[in-house]
Amino acid sequence: MVKQYPHYLYVVETTATERNAKGNYIPSTETERFVSNCREETNGKGRQIERGGEFIVYSSLIQLPLNSETIKEGSVVKIYDVNDDIPILRIKGKVLKFDKGQLHNRLWI
Repeated sequence: MVKQYPHYLYVVETTATERNAKGNYIPSTETERFVSNCREETNGKGRQIERGGEFIVYSSLIQLPLNSETIKEGSVVKIYDVNDDIPILRIKGKVLKFDKGQLHNRLWI
């Protein structure tokens, strides 16, 4: 059976570097927050998207269900595949563009 959205989209959230009471820096931490199931499609033909009057070659187009949350441009995302209950990282990148459509949402990294 073919799944429409076989992959998993996570947004990488990073905390700011802070100082403790002694003045020592506490390094930032990185966490991954699950957003939605998705389908990652590699840009094998070198297609481009337009953003702010500039054309950019993107790495992957990510298809998302219509009810998925909006993801801000510049956010770092990770796309995982799961094989035998083992998550496998497919791609990591910054969101170049997000489009909320009528039937589904799309984002480009």
